[in-house]
Amino acid sequence: MGGIADAVAFSEAKLEQLRLTLRETVPDDQLVITCGSYARREAAPASDLDFYTILEGSPKEEKPSWYPALESAVLSVVGKLPSSEGAFASNTTKSSLLKNFGGSKDSNDTITRRMLYLLEGAYLVNEVEFVRVRRQIIERYVGNTPSDHQIAFYLLNDVIRYWRTMAVDYADKTYGKRNKKPWAIRNIKLVFSRKLIYASGLFSVALTADRRHGDKVDVLEKMFAKTPLERIRYVCGEASSTRLFEMYDFFLGELARADVREHLESLPREEKDSDRIFRQLKNEGHYFSRELMGLFHRTFHSSHPIHMAVIF
Repeated sequence: MGGIADAVAFSEAKLEQLRLTLRETVPDDQLVITCGSYARREAAPASDLDFYTILEGSPKEEKPSWYPALESAVLSVVGKLPSSEGAFASNTTKSSLLKNFGGSKDSNDTITRRMLYLLEGAYLVNEVEFVRVRRQIIERYVGNTPSDHQIAFYLLNDVIRYWRTMAVDYADKTYGKRNKKPWAIRNIKLVFSRKLIYASGLFSVALTADRRHGDKVDVLEKMFAKTPLERIRYVCGEASSTRLFEMYDFFLGELARADVREHLESLPREEKDSDRIFRQLKNEGHYFSRELMGLFHRTFHSSHPIHMAVIF
């Protein structure tokens, strides 16, 4: 198994199986979403499934009676639960997703849930409500755009902020005394999949220039209904993005290999300059970054407002 086509087929099959299973165990008026490789349709057998529930009441309340059945379904279909730490370790509420966009109450966990809801989220239970909440988040961002000709820079700033947050958190999680998590596989994911969702967000926001308020919301809703790879293809075109997809195909193919994944998860940091597997993926990641930059400039003319907005 390996590459984009295999990852899409595997992810779709597992999501369909999980959704069918959850119909029997989780009330259909509840909202459960997934983020990560399954939502992006990039999963492999060793991938875990990040998910969280969005409740009406306080997230500090006891987990609902159906929650153990949800975990059991995830374990039976995927085989892994989310990490017991971080943004997917607890429930959240609709109100928490729709307020505190910035400010002291916008924690690392809240911006993570909000950004991933838009950039790579997919429903597990209650598709109708999932789409409705996604549109509400988009409307909250676009509502702060002063005039038609401007891009949705409130959203753009949060997309950039989240990308930089991921980059800083990588250092904390892999260098910190308390959080010495596997560094190599996180490094490679940061260069490829994390960077791709960031770029797909930038490219999507760029499409909001010179559009009325409602049209900005509509185009963003259309874009965020796609996976990151689908967004890139849609905005840039099949021919222009061929090389980028070839590089990403290589990345997914390598991470689908159990031996490569296990090697990266156990690689000592002092071997970062000499290890053949890590260096091959890392060097391809540099080419991937350059190709993304080239695609950005080929797609959006230098006069497009996205260029100034990204820098200033």
